[in-house]
Amino acid sequence: MATATTPDYYATLGVPRTASADEIKKAFRKLARKHHPDAGGDEAKFKELNEAYEVLSDDKKRQLYDQYGTANEHEIPQGWGGGAGFSVEDLFGGAGGGRVTYTTTDGGGFGGSWADILESIRHGEGAFGTDWDFGDIGGGRSRAVRGQDMSVALDVTFDEAFRGTEKRVTVRIPGKEEADTITVKVPAGAVNGGRLRFKGKGGLGENGGEAGDLLITTKIAEHPYYSRDKADVVVDLPVTVAEAGLGASIVVPAPDGTKVRVKVPAGTQDGTVLTIKGKGAPDVKKKGATGSLKIKVRVEVPKTMNDGQKKAMEDFLAATTEDVRPWA
Repeated sequence: MATATTPDYYATLGVPRTASADEIKKAFRKLARKHHPDAGGDEAKFKELNEAYEVLSDDKKRQLYDQYGTANEHEIPQGWGGGAGFSVEDLFGGAGGGRVTYTTTDGGGFGGSWADILESIRHGEGAFGTDWDFGDIGGGRSRAVRGQDMSVALDVTFDEAFRGTEKRVTVRIPGKEEADTITVKVPAGAVNGGRLRFKGKGGLGENGGEAGDLLITTKIAEHPYYSRDKADVVVDLPVTVAEAGLGASIVVPAPDGTKVRVKVPAGTQDGTVLTIKGKGAPDVKKKGATGSLKIKVRVEVPKTMNDGQKKAMEDFLAATTEDVRPWA
């Protein structure tokens, strides 16, 4: 339970105390996007969210917080050990709930609280774990915390994603005085929603922890007539009723700038897909592979007709003997 001097981290994230780790993560991400300084949010509120998430996303810190009201230091109950009749003061000279520094025989060290000691005892590791010598009672060292990963959307045109491009992205990292400018190489065949990861370019770490990563997500703008399905490129091919019925040979522009001639067979139905292999986009998951150009036939029925077209249609109707409706 939170004390008078400790914030209610569950209230900060707007989740119940029974929330799962996944629910806590989702709540934090939603609020972080809303209150991030780069999005016009309040920096103090953003720091509160980070502090709450750092505690509640760590199982051990959350357990201590739920039990004692803080994830850092607390009073150890007297007579711990199921009524054994002794306290932490009896064991360690009246140090109370402060922090302890442990030093190893090889010169290493570890800073922890009395809760850390008790946790080690509960797991059968001894008060100081393996090969630890009692050092001095004091402030100890804070645990290094890795920085948060950051996400940025990068707008690219259809052609830039198809052929590949290079762009410069400016990112503001909380805690840094100046913005970072990063060169992003968008690979040929990049897909909508694809991500590029830049190690160590995200949020700053704490207490000597490494920086988080920067994730660049590609957002491809719509093209007037092309669309993408992974490495395949899809294009609609409008044809007249006569072309669909009698068949036709039609030139179609490909996304690589060339032109291909496709044969529309006689009797082609609306929605038929004609495939031209090797004319799609480069496949970013298979080196050297290329997708296909998928040509989707769209039969266009005229909304208005001149006299000649009407006469031809009337003659066609008069010459038609089969019934296209199955229930007739």
